[in-house]
Amino acid sequence: MRGRQYSSDGKLPERELHELIDLLALRIYRDLGRRAYALSRQDVAELVRPYTNDLVREDQRMIPWLVWDLLQEGMEIELAVR
Repeated sequence: MRGRQYSSDGKLPERELHELIDLLALRIYRDLGRRAYALSRQDVAELVRPYTNDLVREDQRMIPWLVWDLLQEGMEIELAVR
């Protein structure tokens, strides 16, 4: 990913990390719809693994959790609107 060019430790810069998390959560929701809310963190980790294989281990561990958390926030917002 482009972010490595700007990071001395190989981790994605925070802005690019958040962009990636947003895109992955949107893709999962687009593909699964409301079923995405029922995914476990492990399920999310398996779904995002192909998109994070080239990242440093710390980012690989953090991204699934943050994507899962974003999906849970989306569920809370959707339920509050009803």
